[in-house]
Amino acid sequence: MAASSWKKIAKWSLIITPWFLALVLAAGWVLTVWTPKYLEGVIPRLALDMGVELTEFRINHAGLFSADIGPIQIGKKADALKLSNVHVTYTPASLKLKRINTVVLDGVSLACSYEDGKLTLPLLDLLPKSKNNDEAGNAIPDTPFDELVIQNSILHCTIDGKPFSIPFDAAITPDKVIQFNIRLRPRDQMMVVSGKLGPTLDDLFFAVNTDTFRLGPFNDFLPVPINGEMTLDMNGAINLSQPEAMTGEFKLSIGKSDLSSLGIQLVENAGILIKGKLEEQEVFFSMPPVSVVTPFPITAEIRSGRIAKESLFAQFSLAGAGVEMGGRLEADKIADDTNGLWDVAFTAANPNNLVVNTSGRVINLAGFIFSMQGTAGPKSANMTLNCATNGAGLGGTTVRSGRMRLTLPLAWPAPKQHTSGKMSLSNVRMDDRTLGNISARIRQQGTDVAYNGTLFTKLLPDLRIPFSGVASMISNRASLNFGIKRYTLPNGFSPETLVPALKDIILAGVLDVDGAITINDDGLHSRLGAFFTNGQMTMSEGATSISGIRLSFASPDLLSMRSAPAQTLSFDEVKAGGIVIRNGEIAYQLEPKGVVLVEQAGFDWAGGHVSSRAFRVVPGSEEYAVTMFCSELRLSEILSQLGLAEAQGEAAMSGELPIIWKSGKISFNSGFLHSTPGQGGVIRVQAMEDLVAAIPEGTPQRGQIELAQAAVRDFEYKWVRIKADTVGEDLLVRLSVDGKPAGTLPFVYKREFGGFMRVTGDVKGSNFQGLRLDVNFSVPLDRILLYKDIVNMIE
Repeated sequence: MAASSWKKIAKWSLIITPWFLALVLAAGWVLTVWTPKYLEGVIPRLALDMGVELTEFRINHAGLFSADIGPIQIGKKADALKLSNVHVTYTPASLKLKRINTVVLDGVSLACSYEDGKLTLPLLDLLPKSKNNDEAGNAIPDTPFDELVIQNSILHCTIDGKPFSIPFDAAITPDKVIQFNIRLRPRDQMMVVSGKLGPTLDDLFFAVNTDTFRLGPFNDFLPVPINGEMTLDMNGAINLSQPEAMTGEFKLSIGKSDLSSLGIQLVENAGILIKGKLEEQEVFFSMPPVSVVTPFPITAEIRSGRIAKESLFAQFSLAGAGVEMGGRLEADKIADDTNGLWDVAFTAANPNNLVVNTSGRVINLAGFIFSMQGTAGPKSANMTLNCATNGAGLGGTTVRSGRMRLTLPLAWPAPKQHTSGKMSLSNVRMDDRTLGNISARIRQQGTDVAYNGTLFTKLLPDLRIPFSGVASMISNRASLNFGIKRYTLPNGFSPETLVPALKDIILAGVLDVDGAITINDDGLHSRLGAFFTNGQMTMSEGATSISGIRLSFASPDLLSMRSAPAQTLSFDEVKAGGIVIRNGEIAYQLEPKGVVLVEQAGFDWAGGHVSSRAFRVVPGSEEYAVTMFCSELRLSEILSQLGLAEAQGEAAMSGELPIIWKSGKISFNSGFLHSTPGQGGVIRVQAMEDLVAAIPEGTPQRGQIELAQAAVRDFEYKWVRIKADTVGEDLLVRLSVDGKPAGTLPFVYKREFGGFMRVTGDVKGSNFQGLRLDVNFSVPLDRILLYKDIVNMIE
């Protein structure tokens, strides 16, 4: 409202009402001459002559000391000024002096409206035009009363089409400076406006105070529903001839705040406090730190702010998750825009290295910037979010990345599917290995953000890992799903890109991966399932090959890279020279820090089965001890596959082979295999000529070896035992056999010779009973192909 309107109301309220009443009450001094009925006809004519149209007027009582007048109505329209009753107190002496002690206006009913930013008071149209010059119009008019009281009154307003009634009371004390005190009770909430007017009608000083003013009853007028108890202390001064020069100070606090409609929850017993001042049509304000629990734990502070008619500025700081960021908000109203839109720019940044604690995880950032630009108004918003960092790392893991950039268009009301933005993340790494780069499309879907993209990696040739997910913008909820479908390794692939030490290995097979990461109120969760099938591996130097490889890996926590128990690695066959191992299966579990727990391992070899108990493989360890348990191994296949001798027969061996790995070498320590007691059999061993040829003819030693050679070609055994040890760089195998030859051997004992000698011709040989043979084999370990390739892999 213009300043002249306020002055007009104040001036005519102080001039017309008292003098109009004085005319009426003067009649009380001469009641014996003029009757109330007569006055009821005279007074409206007098008021009309003053420019005031009284459409209803009645004198209820008029005495020597008081009078009651009412109802009174000025004007004919629905917006007319109505008074239920006017009670006036005086004395005959005061009336003679044309003065009144007290005027009490009871049941005043006023109308007003506020539409499109304009306040309209129909009362102004009911008041006469002032013919005074400006200088006279600024003076406080003389008033014929000592006190004016308004009670039980109501202001009927229409605010943007919504009816709103405000009961009020007021007390006005006129003098050279008019003192006033107005008590407003909108929807049963108390607001007190007090102050003074003077020494001219242009000089207004005011104070506004509330105590436990509940905001809930006014939610239908607020942009969003907010509950809480507001306390306001404000004082100011205004020159009504220059209202733009109004000045003032205020302090506003809101306690017991409920901002749940905004998805915000403050910490318990937290309040909002805003302090400020008004100068030159601008409000300057600040807000001390306020801590929020949801949607994200954060503390916000406005260090300085400014509000003008068509602009807004705030410099703030945000602190949360161990990180503090400074920023600014700028908004300017768009000229001539019918939707009330503003240009808005919001920026928060910290160029330093940051350590973010969130969802039970620590995130390291090499600086961070967050910004939003676009247009926003009371009913809609269209913004673009941008954020970036020069690098990131996930605490407790070796996961790192280079630059991250995000651009996301946002709108309100939230569309079901908005224009898409983009996200990029470069140089994602784990340990010293580069995983690749990430590119994705991202879009708003209601109050969620949906994204889908691809990890471009060089770990495997031409591998692309697609992913998708959804994250909430109003709660701590997000998900990410990713996977690989039937990726076939190219011909001639070497896994040295994954493990450099495997450069001499060729690997083939099919890979499938399925994984997910979720965030909720319980923290961060992840899972991974990987499956490798139809695997073939060839060790190029030793020509060792493995076929039918199958690997399963399931992890309940991807980021710590640990697996669930009982994961399996199996194969159909391993070939290394003459050694053939089949149907291998290893049950394992990957533990934190790269430790592998081998729960059990086993394979078929030499017609039987070999297994081990649980043991751990610890990165960096130089020594391991594992005992292999052998069951029902065929002696003939053991000798044949190790290249010790060619043998036939069904001798079945069982026992233990303790194996030690130390400083890059494998050794056997007192390993033994023995046949099952009481279960004999036949053994036939060929190709021992090399042992015989190495001993001179005619010596007792040669005779003994020739006898043993002849015996084991067809030997009925009662039991067989093998012992295995490592001596230096050689494998020492001791073969002990107890039994008898299947037939007569061409050997006789010569006393003078001190041993057995071979006989020829028709000479009958000897029938041996209870013969025990001990044969030692010494083989350089590096001649065993499987041994060489295993050592090379471990190294």
